[in-house]
Amino acid sequence: MSNQKRFEDLMVRIFDDHRDDIREEFGADEHERRRRDFAFHMTDWTGHLERMAALFQDPDRLDLEQATVFVIGFLYHVIPHLNAAGRLLLDEISDPFAEPTVAGPGPSQSQSPVKG
Repeated sequence: MSNQKRFEDLMVRIFDDHRDDIREEFGADEHERRRRDFAFHMTDWTGHLERMAALFQDPDRLDLEQATVFVIGFLYHVIPHLNAAGRLLLDEISDPFAEPTVAGPGPSQSQSPVKG
């Protein structure tokens, strides 16, 4: 059995182990759909992972332009898959690196009044 297939089987088992509640709450068909989606989102980008690992092993293997294009493509492809897989397995994952949003006064209210 190939490593890709063994990895995919592991993702299926992880989903079954952690999300059996879906089968109980929504039924076997919904559990199967989500399990299949989770495995897809965790395996669709393994080629990118292998290329990133190769770049890690030899950072000089690409020139700056090639590395930039690769990293941008990696981020565009991998992050949405990881976000989707995270939602499927964990429901919600907060972003500890996101800038906090603070509601504050609008632009006209933020200026101090002039006292005279």
